[in-house]
Amino acid sequence: MTRTLLTLILPALSLLLTACGGTAPTEVRPAPPVLDTSTMEPLVAEALGAARAAVVADPGDAQRWSELGLALDAHFFLEEAEECLSVAIELDPTLFKAVYDHAVLGTMLEREVGEVAARFERAGELRDDYPPIFARLGDFLLVSGDAAGSLAAFERAREVSEGLDYEYDYAELGIGRALLDQGEAEAAVERLARLHERFPGDPALATALGQGLTMLQRVDEAAAVTARQRAAEEAKVQLGDSVRRDIMTRSRSAAMNFQRGEAMVRRREFAAAAVEFQRVLTVDEDNRTARLYLASALMELRRIPESRAQLDAVLEATPADLDAHRMLGLLDAEAGAFEEADGHFKTVARSAPLDNLGYQAWVTALGSMNRWEEALFRIDQWRKASPALAEPAYLRAMALFNAGRRGEAVEALEAAKALAPGHPMRAQAERILAR
Repeated sequence: MTRTLLTLILPALSLLLTACGGTAPTEVRPAPPVLDTSTMEPLVAEALGAARAAVVADPGDAQRWSELGLALDAHFFLEEAEECLSVAIELDPTLFKAVYDHAVLGTMLEREVGEVAARFERAGELRDDYPPIFARLGDFLLVSGDAAGSLAAFERAREVSEGLDYEYDYAELGIGRALLDQGEAEAAVERLARLHERFPGDPALATALGQGLTMLQRVDEAAAVTARQRAAEEAKVQLGDSVRRDIMTRSRSAAMNFQRGEAMVRRREFAAAAVEFQRVLTVDEDNRTARLYLASALMELRRIPESRAQLDAVLEATPADLDAHRMLGLLDAEAGAFEEADGHFKTVARSAPLDNLGYQAWVTALGSMNRWEEALFRIDQWRKASPALAEPAYLRAMALFNAGRRGEAVEALEAAKALAPGHPMRAQAERILAR
């Protein structure tokens, strides 16, 4: 540890040790912070109580102080977490997670810029292969008004990532934002435009690029970027902070588990999402939305029996649950249980329109049972709900042909081709009508 860093940390430690139960490593340490657990969720109180008990059992163990600090952070006791991580670092300054999270907490608690920068530098000394250290420092310096320092940090993140087996896009986004903050709009736009081609739905990226284009008086292009972002699926440039993500998974709060699960579903991390929703249900077994999310994640993982069990549990509690019926209809249609699928979809259709995936599965199920007139009726409902969609148009042509209405089928195929000439279903429809 450098002399400069020592001068920053040690005075702070002298103030924090009493609150966090620390003294010099050779002295007997008082108890760590005591929290009021009366209003906590039971699993949260249990987790924090166990971490605290471990420190009480051996207050000279740096790893135990670190685990307590990380657990406190995961449950948003930020100041207590910072204090305990300070003790852990004093006992063992090589504990990377403690050092890194101590730096992250400095940004969240708005500590002095120089102090936070020193914390990140120390983390970087411990690991020179982890770009998020410098990316987080870059973010912090940018919002603190130090664009030059931010640019240097993001460039360091990019350099660190060059030795890895993936492209660290967050560094490029940060460099673009820092250049923009320095008034170098052309250089910023050049970088940000390349990223926008790959991440058109990222709001932060679209905002930065739009600002840069506006600075260059390219207002029409800025408006086009905003319009494209609103129309695109939200796929964000990822910070890729697996260490921080691991720390937050220590939370035993149902609300936090739910939020993480939702975020993981958006990132298509279905296995991790399933774990989070299972944790929610251990605390709140009547949480319908969590159970449906879990069923959906399990469906994506092809763990069909488990997914079905979750949906059956929803229907046991609420027999008319439309979301559960829809998802069971999808499962039954895929499994070849077409009558069962038809029953589930009819239950939904009595109260609300199906989505596109539900309609397609329903039409497929009806066609598989040679109930073509019913299939055509559902296709017409689908077309009214989504008139610009190509799938019902092509399926209508095929259903008409299979129903023995060849002339209408040919006309329907021509209409579908006019609507979407390059659609993948065109070849299938043309093969069927050529029989």
